[in-house]
Amino acid sequence: MGDITRTIDMRADGTQAGTVFGGRFHSDGGSQFMGNNFSTNSGPIYINSSSENRLPASIRELPDAILSSHFTGRVDELQQIDRAFSASSGDIPARCVIHGMPGVGKTQLALRYAMLAAERSKDICTFWVSAASVEKLARDFSKVVDLCLPGRHASDQATKLTLARAWLEDPTAGKKWLLVLDNVTQETSRMILDEILPRKNSGGRLLFTTRTASIAESCTTSSKSLTIALQPPGLHDAVNMLAAGAGRGGEDAEDARYADLECLVRSVGHLPLAIDQAASYLKESGSSTKELLDLYQSEEIMEVLSWENDLSRHEENSVVTTFMPALNRVSQTAPDAVTLLRIFCFCDPENIPISILKQGYGALSQEDEQVIPTASAAKARGAVIDLFQSSIRLSKAIQEIQRLSLAVYTSEGSERTIRVHDLVQLLIRSKLIATAEREQWLKIVICIVCKAFEGIGDRRSPRNWSRCGQFISHIEFMGALAAKYGLYDATLLDANSCAAIYLEACGLYRKAASMHQQTWDRRKVAFGEEDPDTLTSMANLASAFWNQGRWKEAEELEEQVIETRKRVLGEEHPDTLTSMGNLASTFWNQGRWKEAEELEVQAMETRKKVLGKEHPDTLTSIANLASTYIEQGRWEEAVELEVQVVEISKRVLGEEHPSTLVSIQNLASIYWNQARWEEAGELGVQVLETRKKVLGEEHPSTLSSMHNLASTLKSQSRNEEAISLMNRCLKLRKQVLGPEHPDTLNSMHNLAFILKSQSRKEEAISLMNGCLKLRKQVLGPKHPDTLTSMNNLAVTLKSQNHNEEAISLMNRCLELRKQRVETAADPRRSPRIYALVSFLNSDVFESGLLVAEKKGVGVISEEKEREGGRKRILSTAYALAATIHARTKKVDCPENNDDRRVPVHR
Repeated sequence: MGDITRTIDMRADGTQAGTVFGGRFHSDGGSQFMGNNFSTNSGPIYINSSSENRLPASIRELPDAILSSHFTGRVDELQQIDRAFSASSGDIPARCVIHGMPGVGKTQLALRYAMLAAERSKDICTFWVSAASVEKLARDFSKVVDLCLPGRHASDQATKLTLARAWLEDPTAGKKWLLVLDNVTQETSRMILDEILPRKNSGGRLLFTTRTASIAESCTTSSKSLTIALQPPGLHDAVNMLAAGAGRGGEDAEDARYADLECLVRSVGHLPLAIDQAASYLKESGSSTKELLDLYQSEEIMEVLSWENDLSRHEENSVVTTFMPALNRVSQTAPDAVTLLRIFCFCDPENIPISILKQGYGALSQEDEQVIPTASAAKARGAVIDLFQSSIRLSKAIQEIQRLSLAVYTSEGSERTIRVHDLVQLLIRSKLIATAEREQWLKIVICIVCKAFEGIGDRRSPRNWSRCGQFISHIEFMGALAAKYGLYDATLLDANSCAAIYLEACGLYRKAASMHQQTWDRRKVAFGEEDPDTLTSMANLASAFWNQGRWKEAEELEEQVIETRKRVLGEEHPDTLTSMGNLASTFWNQGRWKEAEELEVQAMETRKKVLGKEHPDTLTSIANLASTYIEQGRWEEAVELEVQVVEISKRVLGEEHPSTLVSIQNLASIYWNQARWEEAGELGVQVLETRKKVLGEEHPSTLSSMHNLASTLKSQSRNEEAISLMNRCLKLRKQVLGPEHPDTLNSMHNLAFILKSQSRKEEAISLMNGCLKLRKQVLGPKHPDTLTSMNNLAVTLKSQNHNEEAISLMNRCLELRKQRVETAADPRRSPRIYALVSFLNSDVFESGLLVAEKKGVGVISEEKEREGGRKRILSTAYALAATIHARTKKVDCPENNDDRRVPVHR
């Protein structure tokens, strides 16, 4: 139950990842009722066909600005798409996928089709979603809610994604829609197919664009789905495209000037991106086609063609040959535009918010000369500062870039963004930046973007998540370039670490772990394995393993951190003691109480001596030791320690300080474990009301208190109040944290458990099914919380006489838990005890009760002698009692506390 939390290593930015005080319970752990180990999801979301879901009069959400003003041809391809959609049948949305190399015109074709569809049918809703990254995909797809369900308020993208999919799948409103998913990548294809893709509603149409055939194949459903391998247009269409764009439509096939247009088209390989740019150059410069051909055949162009890149020869010739005149012109006449292009080529090309650059450029004036030491770098830095200090110069630079078709400028509300084709980016880095200066320009952009990111503040606060999401793709893009150049920039590594913190807060643990791993690997190379920042990254990675239930891996890293910090910093250094406490917490989560206690006592006594009895870190050690006493059944000692923490916190920090409230909640958790429901309830109400006043009702800590109080109400048999409060908590967590956040799933789980106890078993099963599915997706099939859901769903299905399904699910759960026992990686309780719960249930389902009873008694005896863990022995005893009781009644595992510690990082 309680929201007792844990300490690990401080982040690179000096902030802490969790609450300062407390023992090791997960913020909602106590409500993860063990016996059957529960926790749930709400399952599918259905939207009523009420006024809030009626079809808006007209929706046309398309990026018109990026369509070439001289788009022509592609008639056959447009007709193919139309026929594919018209011929579809059944209850699923029709799909069409366009794939081809960069610059061939995939986006232009998809946009043209969407615009024609909107013009032709006034009752169709058209939506455009960038699928170039997970962040962009989530951002754009969530706009469906803003456009179609204006009455449904959701503060986070995850909730909007679920609502958007439900709206598109709902056939009752009689709506027709076209959803374009542009530039699908390997990463986003998994998210599209697994999470957000509408799978029903025959009125829907799905149009994808992607660069690779393998991704195109994964996006199709059957032989009825159309896949278009887009090729450059034929000579006739390509010449018409060039002539229309250049304003030279008067030439005919017999005209010598038309022959020059043909030569120009051939020289760029018919590539639409190159044709579009050549047309713009001809129109803006007033040059003749022959003059442009001469430029394309100059020695300067041939020198550029030797630049190293990953393009095919066709792409290389087409793009380089076409864009060189425009780049030469801008470099000679528009120095501000050149400065801006140099910045753009080191950012994620698809969506570059001008606001980020304006917020961060001031940091350049504060940079130490040692960071950017050369004269050329100082000059470049000065040019950037001067440009962004003048809004007029900045606007003119953007206009010049647009005029030469080197980028597309868009605005939505107050946010202005730039889109640059990635092939153009490659050319800018090659042509407009000397090889020796590329690293310094990357450093400049790193400074601008990362300092703006640093200014956001608390990245764990949901109110800042939307802003944080704008930075992730840019940090990743700069990281990839830095790795390519062999650059290890401390500012970028700090930003990478902080981005991982944001991802952890959002519950995106796998991606967070990946970014922590990157930071650690790069810091080892740059600063050495014993550098303090390297050790911090190592500890942060261990915390990411915590969140994924990878306890053994976390333990190995923490042991390395302790040994290194002892040697480098000393045994009594605060960071060394923090690492020691973290290792103790990992032992705790594996049921290794004696080892945990020894480390905790050592850390506590040393902190008292070095930091003082009332220092926050000392109080953390005391609270952690109290939680270990609880697991050993030493309740009075635990209460004594936790009361001590509460009293000191009130006196030193104040009664309304967040850390004081955590300590009070921890004490409530202990009372809960002692079945002192009234005292637990009183403290729970106190913490909840104070947090509402101090932090607000939607703050994650407030929601934790709400969750815990609902669990206490359940324990007092105040079931209707518990259901109401847990429902409220679940609703707010979906809005604030998102429907897939682990804390949200905990509330879903516990709501299902309460409903089950009220004999509302069909509702409970629906929630459990949804929870199991989401936990598999979010946490993985072998995560302990996933196995908890699997075990409890099996038991509940059995109680409803769904015997075959229950037996199959329980056997699967048993096998997975056996695997965790074999690897000694099972958290939160003795591995053998945990597996026994599934084992007993499995035997009860399929074989003899006496066999299960005998095996259960044997394991209990072994565990009692080996562990001495009173609470876990009782859990198994309860399970065994339920087995014996099953001779006459249906089997059901008992409710119990299932807390775990959560790390705070230092």
